[in-house]
Amino acid sequence: MPGRLTAVSQILLDSAVPPERHPGRALVLSVALLLAFAGLDYAAGYEINLTALYLVPVFIATWNVGRSAGIALALASAALSTAGDLAAGAPHRPWLIPTTMTLLWACLFVVFVLVLTQLRRSLEREKALARVDALTGVANRRYFVELLDVELSRARRNGRALTVAYVDLDNFKQVNDEHGHDAGDELLKTVARTMRSRLRVTDSIGRMGGDEFAICLPETGEQAAEVVLADVRQQVVAAVADGSPRVSLSVGAVACAAPPDSIDALLHRADQALYGAKRNGKNQIRLEPY
Repeated sequence: MPGRLTAVSQILLDSAVPPERHPGRALVLSVALLLAFAGLDYAAGYEINLTALYLVPVFIATWNVGRSAGIALALASAALSTAGDLAAGAPHRPWLIPTTMTLLWACLFVVFVLVLTQLRRSLEREKALARVDALTGVANRRYFVELLDVELSRARRNGRALTVAYVDLDNFKQVNDEHGHDAGDELLKTVARTMRSRLRVTDSIGRMGGDEFAICLPETGEQAAEVVLADVRQQVVAAVADGSPRVSLSVGAVACAAPPDSIDALLHRADQALYGAKRNGKNQIRLEPY
């Protein structure tokens, strides 16, 4: 489980999460600060130790660019710190002293970079896991709504169609009652994996709670959505047929030629369409224009 969740979270970070860092600008800023602090260090003289200031550009480079850039800045900082003291008139009669100081600061800065890199990775991993449904590996409800908000804004901006669907497993409660919750969990994982395999990379899928999922199909009108959702329903039913032959899939979807401003209104319409599909006999698709 931990390995699978780590892989899923990495995929979310790489493909779904908008980039927060600007490596090029961060690297330029780091180098500029490094040179500025080197000049300040020289102007202050060797009696005043300003080596701690070099942690600022090292931090910026490590956090925003990466470990390699951080180590490069760390080594440069150690060298410039010692060079600045020597240029300012620091005594260096045994040559071993400045060399030792350079190595010492280099080691400390590199350790700082390694610790900071690990912290960054841990925060990114936790951020990704907070957006993933722990059981199925798809987006959880909160993150799905965030993704849908992004797609709605893009659809309105570009004048593109958008389809949102609610998916619910028919007779899922019987699986839990007759075979236990472990069997139900395996069924949910199979359903999520099957749906994911039938959708595009640009499509989003989230677990909304219990045995209910939601799907967002960007740039997909009513006719195309009908084909996609029919394929998803057919493949899911086939995937669970051996272990749970009585389980089927009901789908309620809303196809928007002009997406609305309200996410809540769109999700409510999709939920109502799902309710209509289940009320009319289950194991079917109810697709409505918005």
